[in-house]
Parts: sequence; structure tokens; C-alpha cells
Amino acid sequence: MEKISDEELCKRWIVTQNALSHLRTETSHRRYHYPNSIHNTGDLFLRDYSVLKNSKGWRRAMQKNQVATSTAKSHGRNRASHISEVCAHSERVASHLGLNVFLTQAIAVGHDIGHVPFGHQGEHYLQKRTGMNFTHEVMGVIIAQFIERRGFGLNLTHATLDGMWRHSGDNASSDMTQEAWTVNIDDKIAYLWADLNDFSRFDWKCADEVYDIANMFGSSQRHRTFRTMLALCEESAEAGKIQFEKSEEAQLFKKFRKLMYEEYGSLVEQQVEKFLDPIYMFLERSKRIPPWLGIALLTDTEVYAIHRNNDLLCWSHIAKTGLGEIIDLMPRERLFDPDLYKLDLDW
Repeated sequence: MEKISDEELCKRWIVTQNALSHLRTETSHRRYHYPNSIHNTGDLFLRDYSVLKNSKGWRRAMQKNQVATSTAKSHGRNRASHISEVCAHSERVASHLGLNVFLTQAIAVGHDIGHVPFGHQGEHYLQKRTGMNFTHEVMGVIIAQFIERRGFGLNLTHATLDGMWRHSGDNASSDMTQEAWTVNIDDKIAYLWADLNDFSRFDWKCADEVYDIANMFGSSQRHRTFRTMLALCEESAEAGKIQFEKSEEAQLFKKFRKLMYEEYGSLVEQQVEKFLDPIYMFLERSKRIPPWLGIALLTDTEVYAIHRNNDLLCWSHIAKTGLGEIIDLMPRERLFDPDLYKLDLDW
């Protein structure tokens, strides 16, 4: 891939401005109302963004890991800072291409609120422990629909919920909004370049091929991110829809992603069974909440705090966490309503 000067990058960026404005999702997109009119005022997608940014799920993300849980490095990412970076990249691309920025913001800020302690390793733990097809993208919708506001939910638009669900895994499809596609791709742009940046903070040296590809996109994280977003915008403008799969940059980025996933497996081992098994079994015995849901609603910080007392684990340890607050405030029957196999995007 050829090197391009900053001046040329900027010229090429300008060419794609408003290229997809005709595909912008309008705020008339259907909504499920509460009778109380204060929940339906103003731009509905901006309201979605606002309530998600003020949600308990968003606040819990500040105590969940991105790459590794325990680090003394204050500049290392956590789940909340990753979400913020996805918001920033997605907003920039959506605004540039003429898409609905408010909807993009809402999907981006909600896309990872379903992550569990220890990230994808915690997710795999719940899959293995329960035999269920547990995924954080489904859990995010469950939190928004069944857990927030003492079980009444956030009353998000269908478009926001759909975008949150489709941001990862095999859920993406041709009937997604262009804003949802934007977050789907910018999520990967955000975490891959940022995680490579964090690897150096953990003194982890990747395979040479990882750096070879990264340096084709630029010499710094900002240059790499911008060139990837430019390639996304150029391919999307040419295709007439959000797309990032056919260009030279897209193919290199796909290869880079595969190599990075090999690095994750070598870098991170968090002994999740050691930390989560005692809590899971305790919640199972208590019958106060489905154990998979209880685990999913804890943060890394809370799991560590509980683990310090696991020889004498009792309900008071759970009660001191955010999970204890949720159990205390929500009707018991509501806690047993969520179904991973019957995703409810409607009210």
C-alpha cells in the first residue's frame, strides 16, 4: 500500500463529504412510547444517546477491562474509554458522510454496555458454564430493555436497539441502518488500533508482521485511524452504502485483525474460573437472580472485591456491589424475565 502525504489524505477526505446523505435515517423511525410525554420530547435519537450516557450500564463500563483488567497504567483503556473512542470515530464518519449523527452516537454509546467481567474471556466462561449462546451484544439489549430504570427499561428506539445488537458477531445484515453499519465497522477500527497502542504499555511485543501492516497505515495511532476511516469513506462513497471489504486497505485491515486476535490469546489469561466459579455457585444457591445474569451485571472491580472474601462468601458481599442494588430495587419476577433466545427489540 502506497504512502500518502497528509495533504493528499485531506484532499481525498473532502471529496467524500456528504456522499451518503440520501441514506440518512430520519428521526421519524418508529418508537415505542411511555404514556409520560417527557420520554418523547425532542430528537428521539438524541434522547437515546442521552439516557444511555446516563445509564448504570455505562457507569459500570468504567470498571470493566478492554484488553487486561489489572494494570497500573492510568492511560490504558477500559471498556468505557473504548466506547468513547467508538463514539468519536463513528460520529466523525457519520457526520462526514451525511448520516444521522444522533442515531450513530446512541448506537455507539450503547454497543458495549452488555460486556461482562473479564471481557471476552468472561463471555466465553458464561457460554461454557451455562451451555447458552451468551453474547455481549444480546446482553446489551437485555440491560437496556429489562434491567435499567428498576426494570422498566430505557425506552430506546427500535433503530438504536437494533444497532446495538448488530454491532458484533454474525448479526450484521443488509437491512441494518447505515448508522448501524458505521458503528459496526468503526468499533473494529477503534479497538484494533487502540489495543495495539496499549500493548506497548503492557510491554508486549507483537509479531513483526503486525507492525509491518500497521506501519503501512501510518507511523502513529492517529495516522493509522484516519487513513482507515478515509478508506472506509472512499469505499462507501463508491459503493453507495457503508462498506469496508474490497479496497486494498480493507483487505490489509482484515489481515491485521486476524493477526491481532492471535496476539490477544497470547497476552491475556485472567483465570476467570478461579474468580467467577465461587460467585456463580453462590448465586445459583441463593436463587435471588439467575446466576448468568448476576455474573453479567458485575464489574471486574466488584469481582475482585468479592474474591478477596470468597472463603466466607455471603450475601453482604453481593449487597455491597451494583448487582446488590439492582436486586434490591427490581421486582424479583423481572429479574427472571430476560431470555437470551427471545431478543425483544420492541415494547
